[in-house]
Amino acid sequence: MGVGYLGPKGSFTYAAAHQFFSTEILIPYESLTSLLEAQRRQEIDHCVVPIENAIEGSVLPTLDLIFKTLPIIQAEIVLPIQQQLMVHPVHQADWEKTKLICSHQQALAQSQNFILEHFPTVDIEQTGSTALGAQKVAEHPEENYAAIGSREAAAQFGLVIVQEDIQSIETNETRFWVLGDQPIQSNLILEKRKATILFDLAHDHPGALYKGLAVFAEEKINLTKIESRTRKTKLGEYFFIIDLEVPTETKLVRVLQQLSQQDFTVKLIGNYPTYLQRN
Repeated sequence: MGVGYLGPKGSFTYAAAHQFFSTEILIPYESLTSLLEAQRRQEIDHCVVPIENAIEGSVLPTLDLIFKTLPIIQAEIVLPIQQQLMVHPVHQADWEKTKLICSHQQALAQSQNFILEHFPTVDIEQTGSTALGAQKVAEHPEENYAAIGSREAAAQFGLVIVQEDIQSIETNETRFWVLGDQPIQSNLILEKRKATILFDLAHDHPGALYKGLAVFAEEKINLTKIESRTRKTKLGEYFFIIDLEVPTETKLVRVLQQLSQQDFTVKLIGNYPTYLQRN
């Protein structure tokens, strides 16, 4: 059935999917909602979604949709991210007169320092992916537009890179999750095993979160991330997403059992390998 990704071709999610699934059919989707819905309906075998960036933090729409659909995380890919400013070839000489910059909100945020320095008053348009921003620039050669995205996007849509590596930090990286019903291996560099759980407090009272986190401390399990998100029910109701390193399967099972015995609502949504892709 193939592998879905946030497209079109040339997006960073495409790069992550291509690195992981080099021999599979890759199918683009224009939004995270349609991508995860296709996964839920089993129209595709796996899908690749962005989850966190080193500069801008969590991709919140992904977290919220995952809470609603509860897919299984089968792997994580950490990909270096370099943002490029690109224009149509007819505007290569006058790119500094750009009237509009198009890109995904994450790429815009990751390049904020550059934009503020060079284009403080230029209009900004958010697109569904970096590749869609590049596509818009390619389709409007009569306009002096620019896009921010990958080198692959520039090549895909015949654009010219006029400023290289404009992200705010050199060591910019993004985590991507591979979601699906079946485990899958990769030839990329295996770093470690992690797990992700959704965690609801049983009761809203002082010390409730502390008691839950104490279970991990007692087992000497390292939490790599903890984040609260609103349940979108009423003000003050949250769920927590916890990423943790998996020292042993026995410890992971024991922690989940202890949390359940304390009347916490816990859902394991992935026990998976993390892979690295270096330049």
